[in-house]
Amino acid sequence: MTIRDLQEMPWIGEDLVLDLANTVVVGAGPGRGDVDFLADRELTRRWRARAADRRLAALSLEELERLRGLVRDALDATAGQRPLTDSLRSRLNELASSAPVVFRITGDGLLAQQEQGGGADAVVARETLVLAAGPDRQRVRRCHAPSCGMFFLARRRDQAWCSLGCGNRARSTRRPPREAGTHS
Repeated sequence: MTIRDLQEMPWIGEDLVLDLANTVVVGAGPGRGDVDFLADRELTRRWRARAADRRLAALSLEELERLRGLVRDALDATAGQRPLTDSLRSRLNELASSAPVVFRITGDGLLAQQEQGGGADAVVARETLVLAAGPDRQRVRRCHAPSCGMFFLARRRDQAWCSLGCGNRARSTRRPPREAGTHS
């Protein structure tokens, strides 16, 4: 992951659950430590400007950190094909219960859903439950490319990395080093 990628955050803005979960980039910081967007004022500002859900972006840092812990734990278990712990499941269920959805039929005769109250934390909890236990749970993956660790929804059954860049980086680290004086 490049510094430019960290500043531009091309993966942010499509899904509120992944937006929050992916505010940590594993092994991309100085000395190859993690980069935590919520621990850096400028990265937090940029993330808030790009996040898919304005209500989520408006939460306090303390609320974001608490909620991110729940979301990352749930996605980590799901990506590892492990069940959620009882306490994690209970906490997400409790939060999600205040974010009901009402279904209605539009003038075009199509089914639509409408939020009925609940804060951003409740909506994120509900959507995390949908990812962790819904029909897309088999698509939840964690990128294992060097300096990434992002959660993503796989578009193909064999997709191992969140982006082409991560795939290239992972493949290049698996190649044996070329011997000095040899040419290909």
